[in-house]
Amino acid sequence: MAEKSFGPAPGPSPTSQAALGRLESLIASLLDPERGCPWDREQTVDSLTEDFLEECFELREAIALGQAEGVLEEGGDVAFLLAFMARLAEKKWSFGFKEMLDGAVDKMVRRHPHVFDEAARRLSDSEGVLKQWHQIKREKKASLLGSVPVAMPALARCHRLSSKAARAGFDWPDPAEVRKAVDLELAELDVEIALGDFKDPKRRERLRHELGDALMALANLARHLGFSAEKALCEANGRFVDRFNLVEGELAEKNLKPEDVGLAELERLWAKAKKKLEKPT
Repeated sequence: MAEKSFGPAPGPSPTSQAALGRLESLIASLLDPERGCPWDREQTVDSLTEDFLEECFELREAIALGQAEGVLEEGGDVAFLLAFMARLAEKKWSFGFKEMLDGAVDKMVRRHPHVFDEAARRLSDSEGVLKQWHQIKREKKASLLGSVPVAMPALARCHRLSSKAARAGFDWPDPAEVRKAVDLELAELDVEIALGDFKDPKRRERLRHELGDALMALANLARHLGFSAEKALCEANGRFVDRFNLVEGELAEKNLKPEDVGLAELERLWAKAKKKLEKPT
């Protein structure tokens, strides 16, 4: 077998090198034992995890809204926190930003043999690239699903898990069959609901089990229809907020709050708000 001949990836531009240098100098100042920030010095990789995830979600929102300034700002926040956590990792695990970046570059080179390995087969379409990517990635983990992080949002993780299983041939043949599965799971949920006694721990466990199965079936239906269940639910959340804001606004004009009126009036205002926000077809 011919020896792999991975070529080096292009190096960073002088401009990006200068920016990385400024970032690392800033973090060093913040963590300085004498003149640094007391709050920053108290942080750990663990304590910054939630902040990092929040910034990632803010970046995601800016991208979804097409807000260039937001992408610029939130992308910078994500980069700062990642570099900050990497500096803190040096104290805990004896590796930092350099090792992270070197590892990422080496991994990307390995997973793009069609770009960096002269002896590798050339690939001209994204489908072939994805197939090769997953083959190479799986070499590191014995389980097909082992690379999907447990900490991912549940709907997004469901999409990723089922997509990987589908590549191994474990999948419904078409959306109509998935829709039947949704009906089946909802019917099983209905059986549990009909039994009542929702306060009993064992009954609640069964209800949660069947509800989870129904949600998973719906997420797979979204995948088969070519949608992200995570994104679809995020958009639905946004529509809910917009409609409820209109309801609150109309009530506020009468010096009322939602809790001041009955359900019938709220439903009337909700239908009005929904109609007002409907996009023309």
